[in-house]
Amino acid sequence: MFPDEVAARDWDALDVILVTGDAYVDHPAFGASVVGRVLEARGFRVGIIAQPRWDTPEDLLRLGRPRLFVGITAGAMDSLVNHYTAHKRPRSDDAYTPGGEAGRRPDRAVTVYARLARQAFGPTMPIVIGGVEASLRRIAHYDYWEDRVRPSVLVDSGADLLVYGQGEKPIVEIARRLASGEDLCGLVDVPGTAIAVADLAMAGLDDRARKTLVLPAFEEVAQDKRSFAHFSKLYHLEHNHENARVMVQRHGRGRAERHVVVNEPMPPPSTEELDAVYELPFARDAHPSYGGAHIPALEQIRWSVAILRGCAAGCAFCCITEHQGRDVSSRSHGSVIREIETITRDPKFRGTITDLGGATANMWQMGCTSAEAHAACRRASCVYPTVCQFFAVDHGPLVELYRGARAVKGVKHAFVGSGLRYDLAHHDKKNGQAYLEELIGHHVSGQLKVAPEHVCDDVLKVMKKPGPAEFEQFRGEFERYSKKAGKEQYLVPYFISSHPGATTEHAVQLMEYLQKNRWKPQQVQDFMPTPMTLASDIQWSGFHPMSGKPVHVVRDMREKRTQKALIRWGDPKSRPLIEEALRRTGRLEPGQRLDAGMRPATGRRRWSLR
Repeated sequence: MFPDEVAARDWDALDVILVTGDAYVDHPAFGASVVGRVLEARGFRVGIIAQPRWDTPEDLLRLGRPRLFVGITAGAMDSLVNHYTAHKRPRSDDAYTPGGEAGRRPDRAVTVYARLARQAFGPTMPIVIGGVEASLRRIAHYDYWEDRVRPSVLVDSGADLLVYGQGEKPIVEIARRLASGEDLCGLVDVPGTAIAVADLAMAGLDDRARKTLVLPAFEEVAQDKRSFAHFSKLYHLEHNHENARVMVQRHGRGRAERHVVVNEPMPPPSTEELDAVYELPFARDAHPSYGGAHIPALEQIRWSVAILRGCAAGCAFCCITEHQGRDVSSRSHGSVIREIETITRDPKFRGTITDLGGATANMWQMGCTSAEAHAACRRASCVYPTVCQFFAVDHGPLVELYRGARAVKGVKHAFVGSGLRYDLAHHDKKNGQAYLEELIGHHVSGQLKVAPEHVCDDVLKVMKKPGPAEFEQFRGEFERYSKKAGKEQYLVPYFISSHPGATTEHAVQLMEYLQKNRWKPQQVQDFMPTPMTLASDIQWSGFHPMSGKPVHVVRDMREKRTQKALIRWGDPKSRPLIEEALRRTGRLEPGQRLDAGMRPATGRRRWSLR
């Protein structure tokens, strides 16, 4: 991070400088650290500039001019998600900053940092952007904070290359080719990258061997919501690296015309490649320059172990499929155990692995069993509306992994904190129940957080989540296996308010379900549209991209607050909004109020379930 550290390694200059909006934490959950370690393992000299000032290029110049390129990331989160709530109110803290201090990165950090790098290093320096903010803004996208469609971040930032998805393989390919003397202009065909060019011939698309999909132009989708919904359908089908086409989208006209070219996805990492990444010598700590300052995100994940990447579910509100991909990449049993053994040797470790998981905790070693089917597949989900016949669902290996983790000397507890798909466990007739018994009996920290998200079939269908019967079955299993293990444990369900498809009537039904089960949620995930997710595209257009049919969406902030209040029905402050919603849905008479027990103040009978 500093010139004296460069000098201590006897380096005269760096090959790559990475600029990140997060504090520098050397842990495999922090993207800039992973990219830095991967490049280092290939022999490249890497420096990291963490949370630089953005009113001057002074911080970026601290380590000198890099030989190959400058890499830019906003950090582990989109900077606007990091800064604002679903109600667009500023957040008071930042978990990725020492002391949790807010305000240490700019809004739209990728664009700001890329422009700053251009100012610092001039027009000839290759600028490569990546991470979740850049990845999910690689083409035209709905921006919730401005409530409009924005152009590709490549156009806004002026960067030369954009790396999307899992970035290790593309970034190594870029570094290798630049180091070999190849000109930046030749890096037009790297899978997992996007570029912006004035002339399509510059992108090498005159080669007919490359299948191309021309998307509606930015100006068209920005002005016409039906066109935007059609555009969404097109790009959501281009996720399989085996059959995805190169996508092209025009931005601007005349001299300002640019063509954003999104190359096909990079194949997901193999087990051997993933093992190699996670077994790099991460310090699992923040840089010493922070003096041991508390970094909330680090403390939350310091003793977690990622066992997989990617998610085959494709839930409408989730960006994982658009970012990490639908194909699940799993580490080997041995690699996971070796990482746990490494953790136990850390003098700060106190015996608890906080999470054995990933995007979805129980998809480890699951995937397509047919090479032929996979090569042709364009499904957005392997598990919805039904589990694909070619998707292997077997929890047996995961049970053995859990037992192996518990057996490591020095491990007192190995909890699962990542979300799980209980519908997959139900689908697994061979080992599903054994998995649930193992999980609930040994790997719950007292509370198990699960995400049924809603209870109304109409809303769950838009979300692409299993129906309430699956959750009710899992509730029974949780109680049964907890009792069998002799443990008092609690199930903590998470629900989303104001998701596309959810009306006030649906929200009231959800409240009635919670009351019936005596659940009083303290935290509610109020739907926040993030770029490139299916639900966000529905939110903006009002149409479901796959069917073209209209979908109810909540755009009024008072209505968002009402749906959130209905889920948080146990909070007395929610009562006025709840009363208003109950009157609108015919459950309270005009002027009728609720008492402290959330019952109509006159008469004993509660409203009936609708």
